[in-house]
Amino acid sequence: MVKIKVAKKADLAALDGKPNVLGGPSFSYSALEMFMMAPDFAVLVAGSSALVIYHEGKGGKSRVLLMVGSSPDLLKGAEDSSRRAGTVKITLEAAPDSLALPDLEAAGYRKAGNVANYFGKDRPALFLEKNL
Repeated sequence: MVKIKVAKKADLAALDGKPNVLGGPSFSYSALEMFMMAPDFAVLVAGSSALVIYHEGKGGKSRVLLMVGSSPDLLKGAEDSSRRAGTVKITLEAAPDSLALPDLEAAGYRKAGNVANYFGKDRPALFLEKNL
């Protein structure tokens, strides 16, 4: 089991520009720092993996924006963070060929739709969700 923790500034340099395994954009150090300081966001790290999640608030949903690497422990950390924020569902968009899909499916995320051109022209996404 990998220890999940809330990212500190010292963790951000290793994440700067790393590929987003979901298929979306990567984030710069300054964007990650902004997310880290914003009250509705959580930046979590677990070993060499990381995740940025936005919490809409009590009764709403949480949305995963970035995954660096893929870790079942990190997904559990995202769920724990979402529960603490009072959200009832986690959603995310992933490329159909994302390397994270097996971990997401094993963690109980289910396909809830398709989004054409989500990541750019001719780059669709799968819309995934998990009720907490």
